[in-house]
Parts: sequence; C-alpha cells; structure tokens
Amino acid sequence: MWKRIARHRATTLPNLATFFAEVFDPSIEDEDDAYVLWIGTALQAIPTVAALQAQLAGWATLPAALVAQLTREQQAATPPTPLQRWALQLLNGASPAGKHP
Repeated sequence: MWKRIARHRATTLPNLATFFAEVFDPSIEDEDDAYVLWIGTALQAIPTVAALQAQLAGWATLPAALVAQLTREQQAATPPTPLQRWALQLLNGASPAGKHP
C-alpha cells in the first residue's frame, strides 16, 4: 500500500484558494515516474485542510503538526486584493467587468 512507502508534500496556495499535495514513491528513481498522486492543481480545487485530508485518504496521512500548520496558514491568509479577485474571475472563466485594477 502506498501509505507505507510514499512520501508527500502539502502546502497552501492562498492566491489560488487551494491546497496542493504531491505523493511520490521514493523507491522509483525517475522523478517523473515516481509521482503517484498530484492534487490541488486547479483553482479552488481543495479549499480546506479537511478536504485535503479526504483527498489524500488511502495515499498518505498528514502529520498532526502539518495539519496544524496548514490550518494556521489558512486562517492567517489575507483576503485577495482587487487584482487577485480580477485574476480569479479570469481563471474561473468569468468575464470581469471593466479593466483590471
């Protein structure tokens, strides 16, 4: 099972309003082939730490210290700036009103 041999990385991408995680098998030498899971690559794909944990179920378990750190980072995140909101609208496929700030 991957839980026993996989390593993982998880972080927050606050400007994209998502968490991101990679799981890879360190026994595979080729880095590209070693990735067994890569999630959170789309805008707002994984909005909470709980959602991240749920998507990693069966692949990896986040250590309690990392869960606490990610939760703190999410709580400390500042609201998006007007330019970030405009960019998010573009990324979501919406046509933002007016020109960018």
